[in-house]
Amino acid sequence: MSASITSSASESSLSSYAAPPSIEVVNKNNKNEEEHQDIMSSVSTESTNTNDGGILSADDASAKFIVQRLKELYRNHVVNAEKQYHLHFNFSLPTDGEIKESEFDAAPMVLLIGQYSTGKTTFLNHLLGEDFPGMHIGPEPTTDKFMALFHSGDKDDTTNTTADAKTIKNAGFRKKNKNNTDDDASFKTTPSIVTDDIRAAGRLVKGNTLTVTPNLPFSSLSQFGSAFLNHFVGSASTSPLLKRLTFIDTPGVLSGEKQRLNRTYDFGQVAKWFADRSDLILLLFDAHKLDISDEFKHVIDVIRHHNDDKIRCVLNKADCVTREQLVRVYGSLMWSMGKIFDSPEVVRVYTGSYWNGNLINNDFEKMFTKDEKLLVRELIDLPRCAAERKVNQMVNRIRLVKVHICILGTIRNMTPRFFGKKRSREQILAELDVILDNVRVEFNLSKGDMPDAKEFAANLNKFHDFSVFPPINRSLIKKLDSLVEKDIPEIVSQADVVSSETLMSQVDEKIEQPSAKEEVAVVKETTAAVDKATKADANVLGVLGRIITFLLLLVVSVESVYYISFGKPAYSLPELKSAYSKLFDTAKNNPKVAEIKSQITSKIQTTSLAPTSSVPVSGTAKQRSPLSSLPTKSGVSFEKKDTQPLKNPSSDGKAEL
Repeated sequence: MSASITSSASESSLSSYAAPPSIEVVNKNNKNEEEHQDIMSSVSTESTNTNDGGILSADDASAKFIVQRLKELYRNHVVNAEKQYHLHFNFSLPTDGEIKESEFDAAPMVLLIGQYSTGKTTFLNHLLGEDFPGMHIGPEPTTDKFMALFHSGDKDDTTNTTADAKTIKNAGFRKKNKNNTDDDASFKTTPSIVTDDIRAAGRLVKGNTLTVTPNLPFSSLSQFGSAFLNHFVGSASTSPLLKRLTFIDTPGVLSGEKQRLNRTYDFGQVAKWFADRSDLILLLFDAHKLDISDEFKHVIDVIRHHNDDKIRCVLNKADCVTREQLVRVYGSLMWSMGKIFDSPEVVRVYTGSYWNGNLINNDFEKMFTKDEKLLVRELIDLPRCAAERKVNQMVNRIRLVKVHICILGTIRNMTPRFFGKKRSREQILAELDVILDNVRVEFNLSKGDMPDAKEFAANLNKFHDFSVFPPINRSLIKKLDSLVEKDIPEIVSQADVVSSETLMSQVDEKIEQPSAKEEVAVVKETTAAVDKATKADANVLGVLGRIITFLLLLVVSVESVYYISFGKPAYSLPELKSAYSKLFDTAKNNPKVAEIKSQITSKIQTTSLAPTSSVPVSGTAKQRSPLSSLPTKSGVSFEKKDTQPLKNPSSDGKAEL
């Protein structure tokens, strides 16, 4: 139906849309340059300010704390249970095999899947704003490898800094002018048609090398062997967006037997490996080729398991159809997605034209720009929410591990030890639905966590003897419940504390540690204030010194004038002595002075003749004589033992008791 709807549009506008790569590179900045810069400037701003202070660094500290604690929790408690019950590569977990260290620390990953010539590579070129190594764009199926786009780690790209590099970039194969000459004028005006690989900055890394690179999360891909690794390549680029995200460009899904026979590896399983570890999955559709092949539907069904919440749809090349055709194409896409996902929820669809050329039809330009901004914003928010998604995935994995432990332990208890194992195995597989229901009721498991009976039976068929599974370990089940109910919530709460402490420390650093310019300004201001105060003090001291000097000179001059005039000082020593004696005599003869003197004398006499006051001795205090402490020959102490008063004292000092 969709093919008939859009056949006329494809014949009229596809030729103008699918321009050759050289012309597309030349006309790179012809499409609404200002709007494109406004949209992508936010990406550059967010990605280049990764290590700045503020909320971003606080979130990074919190995310690192969460990831580190989740790694410890997984290594200490979860992975051993997975190995003990043979869950790796045998049963349906969110990711096959154990989670590697590099997968915990990896940047968020975005997977692009679509049929051939839907604009996946052009979409990445438009999003990154530059070419990347290994990029090849054309109307035919050009991308024949899985390509991982990641940041090269170089601060500055030195590929195009030298003069030779600039010459290579601007030279290439140039067209001759009318006179069939190759002068400088034609060199400046004729556009270069250098290949994309020469223009791109970065390097290509082969698949086997990617699997042994420690800081990249691709080590588990070695399970697919050299047949796949020879079709896997890494493109290390210097785009700012790649500092925070990793993109996976995939070959186009082919139709018919070519998808199955022409490829020496299982495309669906490889796509599922990337989908399980991706944070966002983009399904790209061409407005001219909206029919979904059976092979593409199979790939979507394979990657959907545990990944429904990650999938988004992108309706690309929407500017090549008219209004009526776009409405029909959009409705057809939603109808097809509804049949594939078999759910009432609608998948989010971003509509636009994601390439570096001008829009062919500007009818929905505002809608295209709005959807592009929303898509870019979702990509920018992926690193900020990466820790929360890892927590979500870990909780989901622990719940599934617990369910598998309960089921496999029950099957182990139903298996005899010695005889009748084959008959018991057949009976278990036949009655697996009943067994799953009984296990769910016995262990109070959620129905949404229970596996599909047919899929679980297919996984059990891999084992010929069910006695290889350990019996039910209830202490392990309690530990897994504790991880979900106590340990992981505690990690999240501690991460909030780490984030707030990081933010407060940055505020303190900004307050306590000013910048170099601020320090220089403060030093200059302080020096100027000290110099000013020193000058003011010097001025004050100078004025006071002048006044004192003037007064001393005035006194000396007056004394000198008096001495010169009368031949002597103003007062001699005998004159001063007689003056003081007269003053004392006058004071003695004064009646008030004599009266005060007599009062003082009488007070002194009364004080000296007054009897001393006896201090009463408390009745409880025991008086001791000086002889009481002396030792005697007979051992009798002279201390008084009777405190009664003496009676009839005699003159010789004796007393009668």
